[in-house]
Amino acid sequence: MRYILILLLLAVPATAQETVDLTILHYNDFHAQNTPTTLSVRTENGKSERVPVGGSAVLKAMIERERATVPNPLLLHAGDDFQGTPISSITKGRSQFELLELMQPDVMTLGNHEFDYGTENLRTLLPTVTFPIVSANLWDKSRGAPFVPRYRILHRDGLAIGVIGLAPPDLSTLTLRENVRDLDVLPPAMAVRNTMNELERNHGIRFVIVLSHMGFDQDSLLAEAVEGIDVIVGGHSHSALFVPKRVNGSVIVQAGSSGRWLGRLALTVDAGKGTVLNSFGELLPTRVDGVTPDPVVAARVAALEAVVDSGFGEVIGELVHDWKRSSGAESNVGNWMTDVMRDFAKADVAFQNSGGIRKDLPAGPITLRDIWEVSPFGNEFVTFTVTGAELLGMIRYQALVTGEFCQVSGLRYTYDYTVPEEDALRAEINGMPVDPVKTYSVATNNYVGGHLHDVFGLPEKEVTVQPVYPAHVDRDVLIEYVRKQQRIDSRIEARITLIGERK
Repeated sequence: MRYILILLLLAVPATAQETVDLTILHYNDFHAQNTPTTLSVRTENGKSERVPVGGSAVLKAMIERERATVPNPLLLHAGDDFQGTPISSITKGRSQFELLELMQPDVMTLGNHEFDYGTENLRTLLPTVTFPIVSANLWDKSRGAPFVPRYRILHRDGLAIGVIGLAPPDLSTLTLRENVRDLDVLPPAMAVRNTMNELERNHGIRFVIVLSHMGFDQDSLLAEAVEGIDVIVGGHSHSALFVPKRVNGSVIVQAGSSGRWLGRLALTVDAGKGTVLNSFGELLPTRVDGVTPDPVVAARVAALEAVVDSGFGEVIGELVHDWKRSSGAESNVGNWMTDVMRDFAKADVAFQNSGGIRKDLPAGPITLRDIWEVSPFGNEFVTFTVTGAELLGMIRYQALVTGEFCQVSGLRYTYDYTVPEEDALRAEINGMPVDPVKTYSVATNNYVGGHLHDVFGLPEKEVTVQPVYPAHVDRDVLIEYVRKQQRIDSRIEARITLIGERK
């Protein structure tokens, strides 16, 4: 009897819960912010001040410090390392892959901006890095296969981890359609569910991380739709989630943008069941005064920036008032850009998508680099014609539906959400009400011109979009106009007045 009892006691630890401590380090939407930027922080006396943060060398130093001190570190990058500063545009993203190879994330997923220079360009860059890049919902039609591997299996302290990547489902509306014409984007929930089943069936993996570039709202919907996702490391919406969100059992994190924070999520995981027992997440400000920058990364950044500084430090004009962007209202920088566009294209009206204006700018000298950073995408101007009735419909769509709010020139409109819809809109061109039967010429950029239904609700097959000749990259035109005007004094002029709130 005693012998049997001893055997039973010895058998108890085999059935006891085995746990693993895991630390996920994460960042997203770096947007080529290879040099430090600033962050507003609270001082000890409660005041707010801006301090230098970020840059690749500082971020690398913080990552290595955390890797050396936390249990079982895992570094994940949720996409959009491309686009935002001149060096990314000049090298078509190669600069970022060079620096990412030095950062060595354990896994990265692709954001929409990785496709800004075209799918073929990205294909040439993928083999230049040694770390895995994954996406479960990108299907390469030209090869009849996933564009990149769908997932990566990692191991930490005996815990098998499946990391599944996701690109934004609306990828074709977030970049030029021609850039992704060879790709299909599969429904995220279906892609994740199928991949999770494969991971468990073929590899016995129950602990799953989704590395997503879909934005916090879409991540939350995914967590609701798919049972069993343990962690979602997100990007795209630039959400600084100082406290992780719990949705249907999934822990969702995201670390803002531009490398201002390094996310750290500490987990205790039931290794047998593959479930999270405890979690604690936070965002660590990447303060320049907190670490010694990594010398190898710093040297590479300096070499890349020298390429930019050799020509991009030239002062080409002066800004009288700070340029401030707005994603849902009129902005003074948007007014100036659309004025330039309308004048260059000799159009009646001009529209600039607010999301294409990428930088605020303080009053003072304007450099070539500033304009590259305000307008980094290298779009060109296009025109099309509409009737006044169609133009009014475009404005209504802007006020009621679209997620891509546009700045305007040549047009002044008011939309009142507090009155019946038939009375809500008033619009005029050159001080005269828009004539429903008159034809008006419209200028915009080729991104908006390729997404007329998404932005304005227009039937794209019925609208003829033509390039503005001579063809110029938009930022080159903006640079020319700064040189010509010298002193930029753009202001808010009540071109767009929205009364009440969208219902």
